[in-house]
Amino acid sequence: MKTVTKNNIEQNLKEATSSLLELARNSCWNKISDNTSYIISEIKNDVPNRTERKKANDKKKPKPLEKITTELKAFYENLYDINLYIFKSEKESTIIEIQYYPKSSLESDFYETVKSNEPMLHCKIGLPHYRKNDTEKFDVNWELGGIRHEWNNFLGKIRFKIYEYKYLKRKRMRNKNVG
Repeated sequence: MKTVTKNNIEQNLKEATSSLLELARNSCWNKISDNTSYIISEIKNDVPNRTERKKANDKKKPKPLEKITTELKAFYENLYDINLYIFKSEKESTIIEIQYYPKSSLESDFYETVKSNEPMLHCKIGLPHYRKNDTEKFDVNWELGGIRHEWNNFLGKIRFKIYEYKYLKRKRMRNKNVG
């Protein structure tokens, strides 16, 4: 987490972008391009699901960081939190989604305690629930869906069912031995 001032917002976003790309390269098997463009989204209290977010983002035209920075500066005083995610990565380009949470969406009591605070800046990467372990690399574009995601999702459900079956079987055996 890093706090951001109005004067250093663009530099902080550049540094955060580098950190995000490095995080993705360490976690994903895809080639992650340094050729970045950005889209911007407000974080709403009623969280849209993955497909709704994808539909909304697909309609947005990616912009260079300078234009996004200008947009963020326009309502800087109302920024509470800024999060960078990779929306889509292809061989030749990476689209980064900058999600922001406005102070005006906070509870009034909490707003009073943070109204003069600088916004926080985070880099995040979504983790698919079907990963076997923390070292398993995954598709950076898994949130966009597709056949590979559906297949991995299916395999993850089967692995869970097998685990659940074995767990219940061991539990029954323990109870049988105790009784």
